Amino acid sequence: MSISNVFFNFWRKASMPLLVVALMLCYFTMPDNAAVHHDEKGNPDGFIDKQTFFYITFGIIIAFNFLLNTLKTQVLKIDFAKLNPVSVWAKKPKELSGVIEGWFNAFVAIINTFIVFVLIGLRRINSTEGQKLDFDYNWLLIAGLVLLIILIFFLPFRILFTNPSEEEIK
Repeated sequence: MSISNVFFNFWRKASMPLLVVALMLCYFTMPDNAAVHHDEKGNPDGFIDKQTFFYITFGIIIAFNFLLNTLKTQVLKIDFAKLNPVSVWAKKPKELSGVIEGWFNAFVAIINTFIVFVLIGLRRINSTEGQKLDFDYNWLLIAGLVLLIILIFFLPFRILFTNPSEEEIK
């Protein structure tokens, strides 16, 4: 197992309790009606009660993590040698499984961490007087999207344009 796989596996596991703490912090510190949408002047114009927010967010987090873990398990069962017998990666199933598992761990860890930052931002907005949007969070959404796009294309590009390194073969 490579160092990056160990790192992303740890990050994935550490992101779950961090996510739970951020969600609980939001739940206990948000007002009963949390602002979730703002007009162009920064004034709140869309609200959701905090119980609904909590249950929807908790459901999304659990469903996302469960579905991606299930998908990872199923993808690791695929015999890639039958799909593409000439691939160098397919001839090294243990190394390919390591790369795929590391990618899934990184994907879940980054999405969970992004959700933590979104929750912290929502908490900050709802803790201000009048729940006014006083800070531009567009950079967070753009950075998250760019990171997500890079991550989505990393695995296919790595498998298509590289071969297992000598470190991965040993």
